[in-house]
Amino acid sequence: MNICFVGFGNIAQAIIEGLFKSGMTTENIACIERNQQKIELLKEKNLRMIQLENLASENFDLILLAVKPKDALRTEKDIFDSAPESILITVVAGIALNKYSRPGSVIRSMPNTACAFGKGITGLYADDQKSHGFKNAIKLFSRTGHVLALENEGEMHRFTSIIGSGQAFLFQVLKVYLLELEKISFNDGNNLNDVFNHFVSSLGDSFAEEPDFENLINRIKSPGGTTQAGLESLENSELDKIFREAFEAAKNRSIEISNEQ
Repeated sequence: MNICFVGFGNIAQAIIEGLFKSGMTTENIACIERNQQKIELLKEKNLRMIQLENLASENFDLILLAVKPKDALRTEKDIFDSAPESILITVVAGIALNKYSRPGSVIRSMPNTACAFGKGITGLYADDQKSHGFKNAIKLFSRTGHVLALENEGEMHRFTSIIGSGQAFLFQVLKVYLLELEKISFNDGNNLNDVFNHFVSSLGDSFAEEPDFENLINRIKSPGGTTQAGLESLENSELDKIFREAFEAAKNRSIEISNEQ
């Protein structure tokens, strides 16, 4: 499969890293980018750079649109003007298919940056999910992790808030953990980042063994103990409400982006 990335921002870089880890080589990937700093990154990764006007002659299986939302619709038109037979996957948040000039040739996707480690979660939606292009999109993102085909396009807004943005919310919480851990003095030579990495990775190991959060919590807490006191504080602070409001804010912004186009 030969693919071209139009734009080389954070999510494009994460997808490419995951594709490399899956065995895809630089021979199968090309990029279009105008930012000089990002061009230097492309050179470091030995990725081939092409010009937009040369798209048609390259015969790519898929083209990934990975530009900023404000540039997406203009760039999409430029792509189809240059290569009208293209199948385009957009990783741009918030913009509905009917906003594009050729919605029948566009597939919406929402991957997250975990694609870089082969643990990505990507939501896909297209009007025709039986098309060859959609099947190719599934094959592509399956190389970087899990793929979920959404039943309707409206679900993309919530998927974006939970999966696309949700990692950052958890990183924000873990940042608080790390700052608290830094207050403890270690005198045995342990590396703080290694300690914290084990702490974080153990959460995934625990869930893999017991996918029930109540059971996991009950394994740690004891009546009247320190964990119980902390959990009661979190409950009084309405932590679940705080997170739901964050998801709702991200979802609403996704809708706003769509309406702004």
